[in-house]
Amino acid sequence: MASSSGSVTATTVNGTSRITGLSSGIDVDSIVEQLMAANKSKLNRLKQKEQLATWRQEAYREIISNIQQFQSKYFDLTSSSSIISKKTFQAFAVTSSSTAVTASSTSSAAAGTHSVSVSQLATAASMTTSGRLSGDITGTSAADYTAAAGKSFAITLDGTKYTVTLDSDSTDIADVQAAVDAAVGTGKVTVTEDGGYLTMAAVEGSGVQKLTLSAPSTGTSALGSLGLTAGQSNRISTSSTLAELAESMATAFTFDDDQVEFSINGVSFSFDKDTTLSSMISTINQSDAGVTMAYNELTDQLTLTANSTGAGNLLSVSENGSTFLAAALGTTTAGTDARLTIDGVSLTRSSNTVTVEGVTYTLNQVTSGSDAATVTLMQDVDAIYNNISSFVTAYNELIATINTALSEKYDSDYPPLTEDQEAEMSESEIEKWNTKAKTGLLASDSTLKSMLISIRSALMSSVADLNLSRIGITTGTYDEQGKLYINEDTLKEAIQSEPEAIANLFAQSSTTHSGTSTVRSLNASQRSVRYSEEGLGYRIYDILSDYVSTLRDSSGNKGKLLEKAGIENDTTESDNSLSDQLTELKKRIEKEEDRLEALSERLYSQYTSLETYISTMNSQLSALASYVSDS
Repeated sequence: MASSSGSVTATTVNGTSRITGLSSGIDVDSIVEQLMAANKSKLNRLKQKEQLATWRQEAYREIISNIQQFQSKYFDLTSSSSIISKKTFQAFAVTSSSTAVTASSTSSAAAGTHSVSVSQLATAASMTTSGRLSGDITGTSAADYTAAAGKSFAITLDGTKYTVTLDSDSTDIADVQAAVDAAVGTGKVTVTEDGGYLTMAAVEGSGVQKLTLSAPSTGTSALGSLGLTAGQSNRISTSSTLAELAESMATAFTFDDDQVEFSINGVSFSFDKDTTLSSMISTINQSDAGVTMAYNELTDQLTLTANSTGAGNLLSVSENGSTFLAAALGTTTAGTDARLTIDGVSLTRSSNTVTVEGVTYTLNQVTSGSDAATVTLMQDVDAIYNNISSFVTAYNELIATINTALSEKYDSDYPPLTEDQEAEMSESEIEKWNTKAKTGLLASDSTLKSMLISIRSALMSSVADLNLSRIGITTGTYDEQGKLYINEDTLKEAIQSEPEAIANLFAQSSTTHSGTSTVRSLNASQRSVRYSEEGLGYRIYDILSDYVSTLRDSSGNKGKLLEKAGIENDTTESDNSLSDQLTELKKRIEKEEDRLEALSERLYSQYTSLETYISTMNSQLSALASYVSDS
């Protein structure tokens, strides 16, 4: 709200009336603004401290995240790159002299050669159609040869379409057979007659499998006159309903009250006559019966196969009232066990995948006579070298990042910008300034330096008289701050000659205090024992845990860096030293802002009083002058 009287202006701000104007000739707003600016230096310094603390926390958290990612990849027993798992150092190149047997190694395998012969493969129990599932193409009415004369029809043999044209003087079945032979070739399709009804079938041994009838592309169709229908085939369609299959299968079946009901391995099924064969197959295959049903168009057979191989995995099938299974699955074959010999020892297994002493053998076919497969396991030097090299590269990248943060110098000429300074700069200028202002925030940080010193010391230590330098891994110059270098030839030779010692050098675990999370609960004496018993991988893991673990140690503390800066999605996110410092700074900032607001109010109040006094005096002088003038 504002009102004016003479040369005085009244303004209400935050419920307080301020009177400013020209009575005194003083620019009150400008003076108060200048006085406030002079008093904001403390507030600006506090906000700059707050910003520095925030940036410093972000810098710590970025390093913590990098360490945890490094730890997750190379110090997690479930990781394929784990430097604390002996699997990483037990890679084998596996070869087989025969395709009859292939093999792969597990972590418990050992280098060597094995002789494997297979006398019988494991098979699954199955039920199959006896003969063919589908019936031949049969007419639905008697053939009228005279009416069919001069007409044509199309017949497709295994995807190739032919046009059959009857002579205009055709009078009997022999003429139909002649026309078919002329179109597709002799000895492929037979045409027979029974009581005036035609039947077309593929000649056995001719190579022809599927026949399908259709109307000709031109001319008049002879199919109707011959008692046949377009679309008829000697192969069923899985989209056909059970009712349609009952009419077209080679062996007819019956329903029980329009239903087909049966059980497989104790699982009951019920399908009405409108169910398609594909739907039936899908339902059975997705059930808990442990079987797979499939239709093979080439062989024209329906099969039901147990999902597990072996003589002990039987198929138990029964039908209730209907006769579908009896018509469709007439032949039963029992499952068999695999029979093999490994290094002279005879074995029987229900599966064709057999694991013996860390080697998994896959049996693909029976070996002939005495021609056994020779399976050879050799130390995969390249694979183990690559695992170690990958770790060294990642380690070098990590310590380079940390060393860069430690060696950067903080430039006090680039403190965090104040709000007033940012208002006078462009976004790009602010970004460039802030980049310089963030540099060196972790310079010479004692916590990070202590961690790196501990890691370097661990890497240079020995395990059972073996150390990194002996296998070709050495550190660079002092200026390179612990960077590791690999002599490829030396390391590969060491892997070849002493693979177990190298595995122990990195992945040996403590026998007294084993495990990964265990280290957080140990006291100093126990830690010393653990350190003396474990390999370099575990020693580094323990050190990293001291700094970034979210688990509390025997003193109730989490990792040192987490205690200092915290990490997201953990209790330390807000419970850490820097967060405490930020909380305290926020309180001081709020207190200073309250002080400045009170100062502003006090200054305006003082100038308001001055303006009011001057305005009153001016009014009195004006009245006096008017009185003198009138008298």
